[in-house]
Amino acid sequence: MMQHNSQKRRLQIGLFWCALMLIFSLGGVTAHAADLNLNVKSAVAVDATTGQVLYQKNANKALPIASMTKLLSIYIVLQQIHSGKMHWNQQVKVSPQIAKMSQNTELTNVPLSSSRTYSVRELYDATLIYSANAAISALGNAVSGSPHQFIKKMRATAEELNLNSAKLITASGITNGQAASLGYSSLASTDENTMSAADVAKLAKDLLAMYPQILKTTSQATMWFDKGGTSQTKMTNWNLMLKGLSQYSSTLPVDGLKTGTSNAAGGNFVGTVNKQGHRIITVVMHASNQSTGDPARFVQTRHLMNWVYATYRPVTLNSKTYQVKNINVPMGKTTQTNATVAEPTTVWLTKSQQTNQIKGHVTINSVYAEKKQAGLAAPLKAGTVFGTATLTVNGQSLPQLGQTASLTVPIKTTTKVQRANWIVRTWRHLLAMI
Repeated sequence: MMQHNSQKRRLQIGLFWCALMLIFSLGGVTAHAADLNLNVKSAVAVDATTGQVLYQKNANKALPIASMTKLLSIYIVLQQIHSGKMHWNQQVKVSPQIAKMSQNTELTNVPLSSSRTYSVRELYDATLIYSANAAISALGNAVSGSPHQFIKKMRATAEELNLNSAKLITASGITNGQAASLGYSSLASTDENTMSAADVAKLAKDLLAMYPQILKTTSQATMWFDKGGTSQTKMTNWNLMLKGLSQYSSTLPVDGLKTGTSNAAGGNFVGTVNKQGHRIITVVMHASNQSTGDPARFVQTRHLMNWVYATYRPVTLNSKTYQVKNINVPMGKTTQTNATVAEPTTVWLTKSQQTNQIKGHVTINSVYAEKKQAGLAAPLKAGTVFGTATLTVNGQSLPQLGQTASLTVPIKTTTKVQRANWIVRTWRHLLAMI
């Protein structure tokens, strides 16, 4: 009996040390994440460039997004401007239905008139700074001709961006019932736009990558709309984390992006901050929203941002700090070569992880693959981007938005890859056949 107890005790001790080693191998992420305990239904934090996922809570669950919808609508407007189909000074006519919406203070806050026009720039600013529902509805009409045609375009764009959780009904994020004649008679009045936190983060990432100038607007704490005109309105940004507003913190210089509020959504916020040259995107969904101006979404965002910077450190991979070694070159003058990341790339490591623990599993693009044997074809110039590396740290994956595998980055040759002469190549072919 005593021997049995002794064996049981040794087994318990062994299991304890195995569990402890597992925690250390994961860099302590599990323990830190448990300590965070955000008071929201879902959340995610990602690197703004690579999409590396740094934190997630129910991140793939589709929930109401309310006015965070406007980021997709504005993405389309910016597409139109950059393709030359619209321009900033273009004058936009406001339909009577949208003008009527703009007078309803429960739905929007910038009054518009159907008897005059407004510039694309004015409506764009009102959309991003003051979340003006009528302003983005007017821009949607300017893009597509009607609300329903613009929704079709939004749905098509969401599909192009692989926002697979998106369900879209209105351009602004209000409910189908609130949209009245701009909505759909076939849908319930309570229906509204939904998307997952992960897809909202992906949308924000793509938006910042394509149109980084959006931050010039989203970082504005206050601005006048139509100053001196019939629709004059002083706009104060709903993002209270901006400098000069109540939730600002000098240690977190937040410069965007968009809030969203509805009865079903609660308080939502997709935020972004660039600290010491490294930008992250955070999304919190369904925080408390007891009354207008409830800061809960920003308090939770601040907890999340501070947790990311306390838990991780950003490491820049480049040709000096990181190489993928011993890539097979079957017909090369030398049969192995090295590669590095195609562009300097930020990888976030926990405090216990080291750069030398980063490994890369190489995938060669078919155009650069040796046809008859596995490996890289020769010759290639130095700096040729020939494939990707899927990164792991100490054997652990690095989650990435929209990817089932670990963080994957483009890679390039570090030196010129020369081809062996025909005699050597023939001999190698013969050896391969044996």
